[in-house]
Amino acid sequence: MKETSRRTVLVGTAAAMISLGLPASTAGAEPAQEEPPATAREKRPAAGACGMLGSAEVCVTAREVQDVTGLQYVITNSGTQPMTYTLWYEDTTGGPESGKVTETVKAGAVTTGYFYGAVQHCFTLHACEEAGTACITLGPVCGEIPSGW
Repeated sequence: MKETSRRTVLVGTAAAMISLGLPASTAGAEPAQEEPPATAREKRPAAGACGMLGSAEVCVTAREVQDVTGLQYVITNSGTQPMTYTLWYEDTTGGPESGKVTETVKAGAVTTGYFYGAVQHCFTLHACEEAGTACITLGPVCGEIPSGW
């Protein structure tokens, strides 16, 4: 029987808590208290941001859950045609850039997706239309620093 790693369980838990909107404190675990990176300590940006990309509104929120920062993006296409977007994030606190994902959103529909990054880091989300002619950058967004959970 294949064993499930601790990281797999934690990432699955993070996704469930983000999608359900449950506060991380409901997990009942006592997280390790890490010192935030210097840029995050000075002035912590907002946990969410939204912007328009053509006929679509793109929003991103960040939330620290267990040992990852979950980034949830929501694309709302209010146009009359399906649209395809490419999304990725940059870690503004010194970490790597994510891989790119492609999302097709039907006319009048909403699509939600997730990225996961380093805990206590800040991120910018990039979204471009399929043709690459229009792009937006949202953020930086940072998850809440765990305190007293």
